[in-house]
Amino acid sequence: MEKAQKKIEKFFPDLEKEDDGPKSFTLDSARDFAEFTSTIEQLEELRHQNFTEILAKSLFTQLFAEFDAYIGELLKIIYLKNDKLLKGISREISLTDLLDFEDLNAVKLSMLEKEIETFRRDSYIEQFSTLEKKFNLSLRKFSEWPQFVELSQRRNILTHNGGLVSDQYIVVCDREGHKFQPSPKIGESLGVTFEYFVSAARLLSKVGLMLAYTLWSKVFPKEFEQMHSALNDTLFKCLQQKRWHLVAELEDFVLSVPMRKDVSEIDLRIRIVNASIGLKFAGKDAEAVRLLESVDWSASYRDFKLAIAVLLEKYDDAVVIMKSIGKTGEILEQHAYHSWPLFTRFRERPEFYEAYSDIYGEAFSEKVDTTKGSVEAHAKSSAPGSVGTGTGTVIDGVAHKVSTGASAMARSAPAPKRGKSKTSEARRAKSSNPAVQGTPRNKTARRP
Repeated sequence: MEKAQKKIEKFFPDLEKEDDGPKSFTLDSARDFAEFTSTIEQLEELRHQNFTEILAKSLFTQLFAEFDAYIGELLKIIYLKNDKLLKGISREISLTDLLDFEDLNAVKLSMLEKEIETFRRDSYIEQFSTLEKKFNLSLRKFSEWPQFVELSQRRNILTHNGGLVSDQYIVVCDREGHKFQPSPKIGESLGVTFEYFVSAARLLSKVGLMLAYTLWSKVFPKEFEQMHSALNDTLFKCLQQKRWHLVAELEDFVLSVPMRKDVSEIDLRIRIVNASIGLKFAGKDAEAVRLLESVDWSASYRDFKLAIAVLLEKYDDAVVIMKSIGKTGEILEQHAYHSWPLFTRFRERPEFYEAYSDIYGEAFSEKVDTTKGSVEAHAKSSAPGSVGTGTGTVIDGVAHKVSTGASAMARSAPAPKRGKSKTSEARRAKSSNPAVQGTPRNKTARRP
């Protein structure tokens, strides 16, 4: 557009200085006339193009590129940590190729990369079916599976069929249980609206996270402590970025029976509270209340009772509990009031500031310096449903946020199961909690 405008200005350098109204002009040659008319046609073509739609399509296909790369990295981590899986790879290699490798590890890595590349050539339906058989798991029985299949099929027709509906698109989506509203016709053009793109980004994030933590718990069962810690950390980071809708949509998975296995009581309650925060700020207040009321909090730490009071908007009760906790709770410390998203709306009320001042003898500051870094408060909440509430950085949401589970899996080491008292669990939660200790990036974040 800018280049075409500059070409026009070459013919009429003083155009902006003239008065409004009809203009007459003379071109010096046939060549100038041809260039001028070509530029006008180009401007008309650009004017009728929907750049938002073009950008949405481009970003949509990039989401799947990031998702594919993530799947490959996830499988690579799992295979390299499990010798039995690595030895199970069966591929042929010539002696000539074998002699080109420096050592046996290089051979293993090359065979693994070829195995993963072959796996990634399959459709997502085939990929998930292969993983189910290999790990003896059920990976496709989640409510959004038909929607996930439709996303992948739409990516295919956008990439290979100019966005036109094909017979395969309809057959595959119907077979996997997708309900069209309304049903598209063969040859119809499908695009990518902004709303569709945002929904797709969240769903790919959810599918990636569910796959990572499901495989982690299955393949490395002794790492249950690291797995549960990383899962709580993932939820908290999403809340910090105001990705309320993603957390709300993850609630059914993070609190499912498999994800509750071997989790400590404190970690489970932290997870319930954080899932409720996501539901509430995503505009699902009734579901948040339902989840909170499904648990008996009567014998819980005051820290949890404070969280429940805040989520139920019983702010007078919250102030009383804050003051009873004092400067240091069983899990909470001063910095939690600045960084935990639980207090986002409570921080908008005057009684919060009064209680904070009474407890700590100082006014609430948006930024607090600690020995391990600074903690910034976020005093304003985004309205549920606004653009910033559910998406975060969208490509990063798939490329980085989805990879949280895989990265944590790669860092973890097997840990034997040990019994822990309630008090020791509280100490562990406090010592590893960025809301308590500051916000060092590699700390495990778990919230009361």
